Amino acid sequence: MKRLTALVSALFITSLSSLLSAQNCTVAGVVTDKSNEEPLIGATITLQGASVMRVSTDLDGAFKMMVAEGKYQMIVAYIGYQNDTISITASPGKEIILPIRLEEFAGLLNTVVVTGSKFEKKIGEETVTIDVIKTDLIEHTNDFRLDQTVQRMPGVSVIDDQANIRGGAGYSYGAGSRVLILMDDLPMLTGDAAFPSWDFIPIENIQQVEIIKGASSALYGSSALNGIINVRTVFPTSTPETKLSIFNGVYFSPKDTAQKWWGDDMPFTAGGSFAHKQKFNRFDLVTGAYVFNQESYLKEIYNHRARANANMRYRINNNFVLGLNVNAQVNRSANFFFWNNIDSGLYIPAPNTASFNRGFKITVDPYLNYYDAKGNRHKILTRYYGNHNVTPGIDQSNFNDLFYGEYQYQKHLEDIRLVITSGVIGSETYSNADLYGDSSYTSGNEAAYLQFDKKLGNKWNLSAGMRYEFNQIGELKESRPVFRAGANYQIAKYTFARASWGQGYRFPTIAEKYISTGISGLSIFPNPDLTSETGWSAEAGIKQGVKFSNWNGLMDISGFMSEYYDMMEFTFGYYPTPGFMSLNIGDTRIMGAEISFIGEGKIGNIPTTLIAGYTYIDPKFQVFDSLQNALSSADYNVLKYRFRHTVKFDVESTFHKFRFGAACNYTSFMEAVDAAFVDPIIPAIGLYIIEGLQEYRDEHDSGDYVIDLRAAWVFNDRNEISVNCNNLLNREYSVRPAKMEAPRNIMVKYSLNL
Repeated sequence: MKRLTALVSALFITSLSSLLSAQNCTVAGVVTDKSNEEPLIGATITLQGASVMRVSTDLDGAFKMMVAEGKYQMIVAYIGYQNDTISITASPGKEIILPIRLEEFAGLLNTVVVTGSKFEKKIGEETVTIDVIKTDLIEHTNDFRLDQTVQRMPGVSVIDDQANIRGGAGYSYGAGSRVLILMDDLPMLTGDAAFPSWDFIPIENIQQVEIIKGASSALYGSSALNGIINVRTVFPTSTPETKLSIFNGVYFSPKDTAQKWWGDDMPFTAGGSFAHKQKFNRFDLVTGAYVFNQESYLKEIYNHRARANANMRYRINNNFVLGLNVNAQVNRSANFFFWNNIDSGLYIPAPNTASFNRGFKITVDPYLNYYDAKGNRHKILTRYYGNHNVTPGIDQSNFNDLFYGEYQYQKHLEDIRLVITSGVIGSETYSNADLYGDSSYTSGNEAAYLQFDKKLGNKWNLSAGMRYEFNQIGELKESRPVFRAGANYQIAKYTFARASWGQGYRFPTIAEKYISTGISGLSIFPNPDLTSETGWSAEAGIKQGVKFSNWNGLMDISGFMSEYYDMMEFTFGYYPTPGFMSLNIGDTRIMGAEISFIGEGKIGNIPTTLIAGYTYIDPKFQVFDSLQNALSSADYNVLKYRFRHTVKFDVESTFHKFRFGAACNYTSFMEAVDAAFVDPIIPAIGLYIIEGLQEYRDEHDSGDYVIDLRAAWVFNDRNEISVNCNNLLNREYSVRPAKMEAPRNIMVKYSLNL
């Protein structure tokens, strides 16, 4: 009897469903990019009539909905694209199939970013400052490491591989970072030292780089105290693409020929890259390889490396994606610590200071994305990051393995225009290193985060979030919450005002607490008592879309302030012998302002792009006591290793088959360094740790500027040859004290698109 009842019920429900379907109208279609026919995933379809219905496109850009009889207005929207509005008349049993092609906005104000909120949003609507580096800038400058390109952006500098945004970091050799480096939302800092490996990032397969300026610990954790640099890699389009490049460059003699240590065999750089991306039905593949060989202008210093990578993504169905990214590199290199002397040894390392290294790095990143029946996104990101280095002859080898996992849940409440993003994170690092006293250490981080992004009307974008962190190294355990909030208000069509405030938090790394090594008689001491630093960052700014004549662009003006408590820095002292130790140096405050312009347009009939910016900072201790005065080369209150003024300028024009570009970078005088580097350690005999540094600083106390030129001949769609001349005026300059930057150098590059 029960089976008969169930059968009758099933037949009734099926018949009723068929009847209702017959009374409704089916509206379906595929939304694609007008220029390349690529499907637009997650485009919003809104039907407005007697009632409002809203759906999103799937992984193939497709959508389908059942609607009652009547007249409707269909609005198709996708971030960064112009909306399309279509009138529909629905009748019972009718099937309406619509191919919809959206056209991308041309303006830079519609650039789409994901780092600020973990979902796609127009850059003009963000509550924090975000700068974007496009692929063209990386390719046209022929930079072979990403940090070279990052430094071209206003307010960003890199000193000995350590990123510094708006003066938020100074200089600590080989350990600690207040700027989190990400690749596809996963951390690219080493587990033991939170140190970036810029040459490990696959520069040949980058889609864009997003730079957040200001505290971002609420979403991203400990190392995001000063900001984020997120590298987003490419995925294939419907047309397979393959690109090959080879390059070769040489370094010319310094302006002071007495500094030339080489004979007729000029220092050189050479290498090549390969990149391929292709779709195979539901399988996406991106592969790349890079080889690099440099015999440096710095004596005894070299860098030889080879890297290969593959990004794979398989779409099981319209709601479920599995992926695996792998990146591996082998390298042999020698590193420069400080020069020998200023008479003829600026480009020669001081005795016993060059360190040699053989290394292997690998990341393996399985991940999945799943959209449930209600459109909620579930995302699992995992990473294994192995970083193994051997230093022959000295006790500085280190082997560390980082395991990272993140579950992220995101819900879009379209009716109230609210996006909720939440997640949990766990990471573990295992380190076994001579560098840390021939000991093994384990560090761990667990965290949970929650963020709300809300649109109010057509003018306001609000954001608020928090994160709870738990950190551990050995027996040391610590937990702490951090919070952030921001608002963006659209004053006019192309004018957006923003304000944000965010807390920051950085837990000491294994390297900062336990490093125990030495360089040329100088020891680097461990500090097990080192404590965390905390702080906050606030900003107010206006982003103005600029449209005049043949130009459009973004003008951004902002004022900012950051405070750090118990800031950590490696500091020279006597512990009890001379050397360095990571210390909590006190509470600091950095205030400043920044103005920048990024635009594209025409000068006459010549297409031109422009990046320009000026950043001013006032970096100080909140209390400048006698100890800090004694440790600094400056006798007034200013933080060490900062540039108070920086100016960045880059312009590029295309004329027929030729492309020309120029860049200028100005930095003011670095007012303070460690006092021990410029004061004699034995005054009676004039013995210095670094010979001639104070004399060099006295001669170069007005800051410096560097001009680069570039040109390219684009034969056709497949072939291109380019020439870059860096340090055109052959200026003798140093970014980090006691390490000279390159004299004039020229690189030639040939690229082939298959």
